[in-house]
Amino acid sequence: ASKFRVDLIKELVEKYNFSIIGIESNFYEVYKAFEDFKTTGNIADMNSSLYPVVKNNELDKLFFFLKEQNEKGNDLKVFGFDPNFSGENSYKTFTEGIQQNLNNNEIECKDISFKDFSKHFKKLIPTNLKALLRTKKDYRIVHDYLTCYLDNVSTTDENEYFNKTLYNIKTSLGNKLERKNSEEKTNGNKRDSVMFDNIIYLKNKYPNEKMILFGSSTHFIKSPKTINSKFMQNDRVTLGKRLSDKFHEDYFFIAYTGISGNTRGFYGKKQKLKELIPNSIENTVNEKYNTDTEIMYLSKNRDKKNLEEAVYSRIMGNTFLEMDISRNVDGLFFIRNNNMD
Repeated sequence: ASKFRVDLIKELVEKYNFSIIGIESNFYEVYKAFEDFKTTGNIADMNSSLYPVVKNNELDKLFFFLKEQNEKGNDLKVFGFDPNFSGENSYKTFTEGIQQNLNNNEIECKDISFKDFSKHFKKLIPTNLKALLRTKKDYRIVHDYLTCYLDNVSTTDENEYFNKTLYNIKTSLGNKLERKNSEEKTNGNKRDSVMFDNIIYLKNKYPNEKMILFGSSTHFIKSPKTINSKFMQNDRVTLGKRLSDKFHEDYFFIAYTGISGNTRGFYGKKQKLKELIPNSIENTVNEKYNTDTEIMYLSKNRDKKNLEEAVYSRIMGNTFLEMDISRNVDGLFFIRNNNMD
């Protein structure tokens, strides 16, 4: 699936002038990593900005392709669109960034020193074991210091994306402390809401540029209420629903699913794909196409009848879920033999 997605992204860049790539990882960490990667070519540093589950060899090829395109004069930009920390060096990235923007000077933030902020900030980084012992005090001190920092530091072209990310972090911490936003009760809704805000921010900054988003189908589905699962029925408002409501036909979601083979679980362990079930769109395609066909594609415009008649799909993983497929995807790729090496 990653190979076919990367091939499609390359074609959209070369033939259709898409110029912004958004990846499901931290907004600023990915941006900074790619800007550095354009100079150094160090793919390990680029990968260190991503969630482990996102990384793969095909994505490495995409980054080198995008680097080459920039060297040819094609101004391509790469961002994350997730508010959560994703990199291996999140603590260092953000503490050093703050110090640089302050020119290594202290700012008066009540009784919170940079050293005190750093100690509590470290506890909020997911890879830190002390994260298990975090307290409300950690959230409050980091929130108050970031509020003070944003009040004292002017936003420039150089630190714009950095400050935007810190603002996201500060807002998230404020919500955790106050628990006042009843509309965004679930962590998933909060996360998808800020993902949406990040994308709107980029669309407003680059109104004439076309964007590709690369991430989990769970975020991109357009009509979560039509999916029969507890996860989706719990007042879930996905990123895809927000994008579909905002941009209508200008938001086009393409999903990928496998007919047979194996897949990778959340922690990278290889899993065999479950057998096809009757009334699934995967089974319909398996029966319709020649077994020698490696990849098949259905579109909502051309193949709506097939998509509407099917009852189940596993576009969200290895489990078949009952859903209204035609209301959730615009295009669907089927891989005959999905193989995770």
